[in-house]
Amino acid sequence: MTYDAIVVGARCAGSPTAMLLARRGYRVLLLDRAGFPSDALSTHYVHQPGVAHLKRWGLLDRVAASNCPPALRQRVDFGPFAIQGTPPPVDGVAEGYAPRRRVLDAILAEAAVEAGVELREHFGVEELLVEGGRVAGVRGRPAGGAMVSETASIVVGADGLRSAVARMVDAPAYDTRPPLTCAFYSYWDGVPVEGPELYVRPDRMLVASPTNDGLTILIVFWPNAAFAQVSADVERAYMAAVDLAPGLAERVRA
Repeated sequence: MTYDAIVVGARCAGSPTAMLLARRGYRVLLLDRAGFPSDALSTHYVHQPGVAHLKRWGLLDRVAASNCPPALRQRVDFGPFAIQGTPPPVDGVAEGYAPRRRVLDAILAEAAVEAGVELREHFGVEELLVEGGRVAGVRGRPAGGAMVSETASIVVGADGLRSAVARMVDAPAYDTRPPLTCAFYSYWDGVPVEGPELYVRPDRMLVASPTNDGLTILIVFWPNAAFAQVSADVERAYMAAVDLAPGLAERVRA
């Protein structure tokens, strides 16, 4: 076997997996179709348990230095009343963070490489190698390149919700649930928020949080059945939902 492990997918699941294996002395190959830094669909927010992991891995300082402010307090507005408070610390970590994925994923991938992982970006896995009834490697190609094969003692599929690795091995699904919501989000400059603000409204949910570079991410959720209607005029539907939270709407429209 050429590698001890091949990890397919180098974002927030794959890079830490590869990094931790490499820190134990294993030879690891990490593959991803994307290049870094790059964005990915995400709500961004990392709660205290996740931030505690970043601290244990020695990476929290990098996230904090990325111009992403820490969030200590959360506010949940139900319309007639609102509650706010500070989530309990986890392993001494009291803050949450909402880094953009192009920032967080690049930090994680870089840490994996520093641990000794071989990272190949823009590499698409097209099939799995099987020997004796078990997965023994991958076949794929870099962008515009020739097909190559790599072998390993174990292959880890960390390639997201629609995992190609899971599909190739016909992995059984369990505890499956139909999607309940759809969402659109955007980034706003000059919309002050001290921490996450959540607005619960009939058939709507709004979440605003500070992120990198002085921006605020504002997400609107609808019932999944509304996706076609919302998609027909996203901006109109988005701003109509924002107007359900007048205090937030005033800041956004300013």
